[in-house]
Amino acid sequence: MGFLRTRRRRPVFEEHSAPGSSLLDARKVTKQANTTRVSQSGEPLLTTAIILRTKDYGEADQLVVFFSKELGRVTGIAKNARKSRWRFAGHLESLSLTELRLRPRKRDGLVWIEESCVLDGRLDLRRDIRKVAWAQYFVELTCVFLPEAHPDPSLHDFLLEFLHDLETSHPSPVMLILDELRFLGLLGYGPRFDACPLCGKELAQGHPAYFNARAGGACHFQCVAAGQDEYVLLSPAALAVARRTSGLDKVSAARIRLNRQALNELRSALSAFVRYLRGAEIHALTFMEKLDSSSIESE
Repeated sequence: MGFLRTRRRRPVFEEHSAPGSSLLDARKVTKQANTTRVSQSGEPLLTTAIILRTKDYGEADQLVVFFSKELGRVTGIAKNARKSRWRFAGHLESLSLTELRLRPRKRDGLVWIEESCVLDGRLDLRRDIRKVAWAQYFVELTCVFLPEAHPDPSLHDFLLEFLHDLETSHPSPVMLILDELRFLGLLGYGPRFDACPLCGKELAQGHPAYFNARAGGACHFQCVAAGQDEYVLLSPAALAVARRTSGLDKVSAARIRLNRQALNELRSALSAFVRYLRGAEIHALTFMEKLDSSSIESE
């Protein structure tokens, strides 16, 4: 396999000093500054998190999947969330940055979400359906590939910055592809474009290659057995851009241009790759593809 999975630590709940927001001002919380474990004595904890998903649970509750810098990806239960107007109303929408007050549950790995306060509801982002599609795609990748309760500050910060940039600017298709490649790398599933994952030899500059999802990267023509697996032909232009996932600042990345054919090659390769890793459909990706198809038909 050409890509490498990053080893992650055993899941732990982490506790931190509260960020000094409205919930802290009004209510009693733990104040240990240098500890990171949710108190088993039942003391509450404040954390700031990206809301990933919500789902109705029982008659009035909601299951909330959130991504906290200190706790990782965690699932909590918001008690009576569908009835309470002052504790949860509008605060648990997917993509929102929200402050949560938590308590551990004794009988499982979930947590109680006692209160919430939205810090950034991503209102401008929600007005653009294509931006919403890209945001939900990254959220779904997080839910699928990030193990639960594994803190990953780098991944959290990248996702937070991606959502901010997506809302406040108009990233080019090339920048979105590069961000997707970086995000997959942070998740531990970055495909290879510098060397053939089958033979290990470097891919020559200026030559096309076959992208093989099972192998996890771009392969030499002679290394791919005819008819053995599906593959995507990547042109030299597509490969050159894919190799530039690191070492580029935002200004430099914004200047990169790529023709539609090369963009479609990279999109096809990455779509095949994440679907192979998932072993099932990626719903946000399917929605993105429908939007792209509709856009082409309307041109």
